[in-house]
Amino acid sequence: MGSQLRKVVILLGVFFLPIKGAVWNPEVASINILPRFAEPIPNVTVVLGRDAEIPCVVDNLGSYRAAWIKVKTKAILTIYHHVITRNYRISLKDSDNRNFLLHIKDVQESDRGGYMCQLNTIPMISQVGYLDVLIPPDIIVDKSTSDMVTREGSNVTLECKARGYPEPSITWRREDGEPIPLTQGTGQKIINISHEGEKLSITRVTRLHMGAYLCIASNGVPPSVSRRILLHVHFPPVLWVPSQLVGAQLWQDVTLDCHAEAYPQSINYWDREDGKMIISNEKYKVTLKYKSYKVHMRLTIRNIQKEDFGAYSCLTRNSLGMTEGSIKLYELSPPTSAVSNDAAGGFKLINGDFPKHQSLGSEKSSKGFQNGNNKLGPQAGTSGSSAVSFQRSMLLSYLVRILASHVWKIT
Repeated sequence: MGSQLRKVVILLGVFFLPIKGAVWNPEVASINILPRFAEPIPNVTVVLGRDAEIPCVVDNLGSYRAAWIKVKTKAILTIYHHVITRNYRISLKDSDNRNFLLHIKDVQESDRGGYMCQLNTIPMISQVGYLDVLIPPDIIVDKSTSDMVTREGSNVTLECKARGYPEPSITWRREDGEPIPLTQGTGQKIINISHEGEKLSITRVTRLHMGAYLCIASNGVPPSVSRRILLHVHFPPVLWVPSQLVGAQLWQDVTLDCHAEAYPQSINYWDREDGKMIISNEKYKVTLKYKSYKVHMRLTIRNIQKEDFGAYSCLTRNSLGMTEGSIKLYELSPPTSAVSNDAAGGFKLINGDFPKHQSLGSEKSSKGFQNGNNKLGPQAGTSGSSAVSFQRSMLLSYLVRILASHVWKIT
């Protein structure tokens, strides 16, 4: 330690003592060639953790000496070809009597600032270069919002803070790429793919806002970083039944549909009029398809029998409530045979051209079909009795033709 200190003192003495005992004389100085800087020291910008090199190029150095000094702390880093500082990250690289390249390994934020290259002339001359240290963005977790749970209709603010140099900007996006519906201070509703700023404020949050949000911090220094924040919106179950009246024939298969929305996730099931829960077996097939807070409920009834007709209920419940929807399954009469003229000019029977009108059934069923907007009978303006009369007249005409042809052959 003592020998190293003596070495430093000797080097400082060599640097600051006049050369060869010379005394400053303007006339002598004009004759002797003094050292000068060949080029200005550039400003250097590096990313945190990388290496930096700051050059100092001197012409006509002769027996003079060059030194590197950190401006902020006034600390002498190097003198000529010798490293004075104890900072192991600082060294001189490829130095000769003209080039003095200050090398800083694994640059830290504390290295930011001015660096002076000084010559021990009388008076001393110097140049300063600035080292700028860029710091990639980093999200401050303890000052940012974590996953949040709220009730539908409340106000929510998500916050995200980050550090870095330059100061990072914050952008909010939905992870699924969907737009973010927001309300401005004037009450005007806007829908944007992204939102700029540390805070994302949502007024009267709805289930449409539920999902994962990404807080993305960037400042032009790669890499950008993001934080994932889940927003859970709680609301009681709601149901939508696409068709409340479904008709089917005996021995067919039929599928009933219900769509439910709820969060927290709901319990979903089907039952009959007697309250018995329906489970999947040889007779029934129950399927549930989930997507976020939505669920598609399907009930397939195989090989329908008389006892299968009636009311079915789809039910959904969670911790905030329950609701149910009702579907009535009714019997469709099988299609009757109708007469059609073929290309040869003859007649043949075609099934299903004229299905049996529903007014032939009970009055209650007829009203039910009309209320359900099910057009199961003939088109508007054609009664069920006229359709039957038309079928009878066609059949009678067919029989008369056959009879006439036989009579013609006999005669």
